[in-house]
Amino acid sequence: MKKTLFLILFIALIEGDESYNFQYLKNERILPADEVFIVTQKKEGDVHLINWDIKENYYLYLHSIVLKENQKVINFDIEDGNISNYEDEFFGETKIIRDFLNISFSNASKKINVKVFYQGCSEKGFCYPVKSINIL
Repeated sequence: MKKTLFLILFIALIEGDESYNFQYLKNERILPADEVFIVTQKKEGDVHLINWDIKENYYLYLHSIVLKENQKVINFDIEDGNISNYEDEFFGETKIIRDFLNISFSNASKKINVKVFYQGCSEKGFCYPVKSINIL
């Protein structure tokens, strides 16, 4: 009897508003980090420009952005970005970036071996592990 009642309620729920249920499931899909935080880079002389295009409902932590060349931290300049204060349940008061971020750094050495590290989250509470890319 309980199984039959459960099955009837389950079918009624699905048939009641099927489009809403499937839309909800579709919106819960976790996209890969590369589709959420789209990174582009270019070089102008000895200046490297790195840009993030951040999908709607996602953000990067500003403090997570680190550039390293062989374990040595490289300073960078923020050229432009949508940066705001945010109260994070793990980090407390922190700064996050939504929509986009443009940074630059210069590297006088001819051989470049720079890695960029960053981390972000979705508004729905999923946080990605730290991601890294190599600068070309």
